[in-house]
Amino acid sequence: MEWLNGFIRNEIKELQPYEVADITCRVKLDAHENPYSLPVFIQKKIEQACSELAFNRYPDPYAHILRKNLSIKLSVSPEMIMMGNGSDELILYLLLCFGPKRVIFPLPTFSMYDILARITLSTAIGIPLDDGFEINEDKIIDEAKKEKEEKKKPAIIFLSYPNNPTGNCFSRKRIEKIIGQTDALVVLDEAYYEFSKETFLPLVYECERIVVLRTFSKAFGLAGLRVGYMIAQPQVINEVRKVKLPYNLNAFSQGSASLCIENAPLFLPIVQGIMDEQKRISDTLDTIYGIKAYPSKANFILFKIAENICAKDVFNSLINEGILIRYLGDMPGLNNCLRVTVGRPEENNEFLQAMQRIMGKEAVSPLNSP
Repeated sequence: MEWLNGFIRNEIKELQPYEVADITCRVKLDAHENPYSLPVFIQKKIEQACSELAFNRYPDPYAHILRKNLSIKLSVSPEMIMMGNGSDELILYLLLCFGPKRVIFPLPTFSMYDILARITLSTAIGIPLDDGFEINEDKIIDEAKKEKEEKKKPAIIFLSYPNNPTGNCFSRKRIEKIIGQTDALVVLDEAYYEFSKETFLPLVYECERIVVLRTFSKAFGLAGLRVGYMIAQPQVINEVRKVKLPYNLNAFSQGSASLCIENAPLFLPIVQGIMDEQKRISDTLDTIYGIKAYPSKANFILFKIAENICAKDVFNSLINEGILIRYLGDMPGLNNCLRVTVGRPEENNEFLQAMQRIMGKEAVSPLNSP
């Protein structure tokens, strides 16, 4: 395959592809997915809309109806919204439009910031979180200033808020300090906003360098349809549109997401139920000997296994019981850590009961769902 090496960019040769574990388990709690199907009312509306779709026609390249519905929900102008085939695509577009340059992000965080930065010829710079999973704003600011000194180009800073995989929201004061003391484009990835209820969206009006990303994959349960969106000032949106593929979001996804937004109140009890379960899981994990659960404002929980027990062995033991979570011990700063997504109450009970057996201790509190 020597001929192939002559065609591949050196940056790509050094990359490892994003791998999704090909493991089938009865209980799937590994990917931050909403464990519930869409409300029946919305399912029926989608079925009706699907029967009326002209599959022989290209989708609306600007997703007018979806953007209008989102603009009403968010109280922003439709010109401030851009739709993507998942948030990943929008991250790629931002880097294609404004790079190559220094791309700065905390570690650990969403791995696609690093991967897409490298793909787009940018310099990926990860800044380790401190012991409390808080950002080191001074180091981020220093790195952002280097970009301006060396290349006369502002950097791009990606901040997952809440952070994936740690689950915490970084200090607002620290983020505001980054915004105020750099010329960087600051991208706040709010994929879990519906769970955390914390946002930087109002600052989009005050600062043209702020971009907010959100998704329909988590709270709205449309992970299989890949619908993300970006909120920024119109001049930013207009520039990013230059690199957007013309028909990037298919008609079925546009219509389904529009119906979800139109009926957003139906998802409120689902989200609340997930967060109630999240607290129950976290509280119960903390009663099991050898486990430390970290506070989370998302639909998942990061937890650490005692050093005398191998987290990878715990992970494999869960798989043997038909339960799939995520092993994170190979990520920086997450030695011997695992992450579990909140499932349905019966799935969460299975997970917790399995953890009790595997860790060899009974939980102090009962495993009764609310």
